[in-house]
Amino acid sequence: MERGTLAGVPFASAGSGEVPLVVLPGLALRVGVPGDRQVRNVLSPLRGVGDRRRLVVLDRWPGLPDGLTLATLAARYAAALTELGAPVDVLGVSTGGSIAQVLAADHPHLVRRLALVSTACRLGPGARDVQAEIARLLGHGAVRAAGRAMAGSVVPPVLAPLARPIGWILAPVLVGGSRAASDLRLTLEAEDGFDLTLCTAPIEAPTLVVGGGRDRFYPRSLFEETARLIPHSQLLVRPRRGHVNVAGDRVVTAHLAGFFTAP
Repeated sequence: MERGTLAGVPFASAGSGEVPLVVLPGLALRVGVPGDRQVRNVLSPLRGVGDRRRLVVLDRWPGLPDGLTLATLAARYAAALTELGAPVDVLGVSTGGSIAQVLAADHPHLVRRLALVSTACRLGPGARDVQAEIARLLGHGAVRAAGRAMAGSVVPPVLAPLARPIGWILAPVLVGGSRAASDLRLTLEAEDGFDLTLCTAPIEAPTLVVGGGRDRFYPRSLFEETARLIPHSQLLVRPRRGHVNVAGDRVVTAHLAGFFTAP
């Protein structure tokens, strides 16, 4: 696995191919690209692509500025894609999908095809409430309380009573120091202001929108609205999947493979 930076953006890549397939993953507690095992997990929805493509994971960089917006993040990612040899294909997952939408709308010449998994044209009410509370706690230095809230939100409700104490205990280790907590808070606040209808132009790239019918953060109506807002798009909703596990669904991985390997 190759690692480095592109325009100051940390990346990890594996495989080879003429047109890179770039993954913008869901929100991690810390900036930067994690270890090899976590990178493989991020790439697992693309297992149907095999070794026919160079798969590149891009993630946030440390020391994010105050007043951060997703457009700021997307502009830096655009510079990274230019160094990578754009146009490229892009897969955005959850928060990474929000950034990917801004990237494709603001920099259409860089994105050839776009897949959006567990993300929509704006945060759903559940996601907005949870992220606002976590950002508020981080802003007050309450890292443990923020970890408890985050842990309880990402597991099924029946497991939340078990997850919350674990999040409380591990938060200082997983989040890191005050700078890392600030980076996380700024990213959450930036996504809170995201709305695809406010972007400078519609997304031009052919797009696959994927959602889970049991996603607690995004209702099905938001996935459908996202597909309507993107002219060249198709929608796949897996009724029994949630926010996290839809990416590993066999039907989803097959659709992603077909979408990204088609001529």
